[in-house]
Amino acid sequence: MSSARALSTQRGFALLSVLLVSALIAILASTMQYQHALDIQRSANRLAQSQALVVGLGLDAWIKKGLAFDQQHNQTDHLGEVWAQPMLPVAFEGGQVGGRLLDLQARFNLNNLQDSNAQRRQRWQNLLEQMVLKQVPSPHSSAWVVPLIDWLDADNETLSGGAESDVYLLKTPPYRAANAPLVMVDEVQLLEGMTPNLFRQLQPGLSALPQVTPINVNTALPMVLMGLADWFDEALAQAWLAQRATQPAQSVADFYQFLASQSGRDGGEIQTQIPDWMLAVKTDYFMLAGRVQFGRAEPLLYAVYHRTADGVTLLQRWIGWDDESR
Repeated sequence: MSSARALSTQRGFALLSVLLVSALIAILASTMQYQHALDIQRSANRLAQSQALVVGLGLDAWIKKGLAFDQQHNQTDHLGEVWAQPMLPVAFEGGQVGGRLLDLQARFNLNNLQDSNAQRRQRWQNLLEQMVLKQVPSPHSSAWVVPLIDWLDADNETLSGGAESDVYLLKTPPYRAANAPLVMVDEVQLLEGMTPNLFRQLQPGLSALPQVTPINVNTALPMVLMGLADWFDEALAQAWLAQRATQPAQSVADFYQFLASQSGRDGGEIQTQIPDWMLAVKTDYFMLAGRVQFGRAEPLLYAVYHRTADGVTLLQRWIGWDDESR
């Protein structure tokens, strides 16, 4: 009986061992199958991303041709032109592509605070501070403007109310002031006095261009227009937006005439407070905000273009991804 019982126990252990081995083999096989499927899906996603990017990069030719054509046939830029209209999604095999061009001179160019002329630089600073305070009415909302000047200038001498590398090196992680023009608007987030919430409110009205640029009154955002003078309120900005929708300015003089008729102010006073070198009716810098969909990939494409009499040049390009397409 004891030997029979021992034999039965041995058979039980053997059966249990077989079951355990079978279970391990099943787990390993399932894991390998899952990993294989994951690798296939990852490869498919990367292929879709690559193909989407290739299609997106093809937008360059369309944009350059369109901007060059506009340069040849128009002396002004306004929001009623073809380039300013959204490009409705265009379908192609496996996906679609769309986007729109934005006028970067409709925004305030932060690098204008590097103007080599001290008087003009002060004018640009006044405009920016006025714009910020009207957009975000708070005694501290413009506290980052003087630190911006320190960030842009070539020296390490701190202006009153400013900040240089000695301030930023105490942060975690530490960094130095650039002492150079901004390349991207996002750099503003590094400035002393700037907060994430303030940046979110101001970012749509800001640009960072490689040279000092005037503001195109035919495309300027209301927040930028309101920075031009202390008496330039929201009602006046909205009145100009309504007029330029059907009658964009053909010259800066047209804009002055509108301001005089609407505000009742003397034309000479207006030109003194808003000098003509700050304004334009034509634009040299544009930004593409595009989206390509190919399979599960949906890259967000951004690019900055500089248009001159000699042609259109791509200055910057960067790519973003929606979470589901990464």
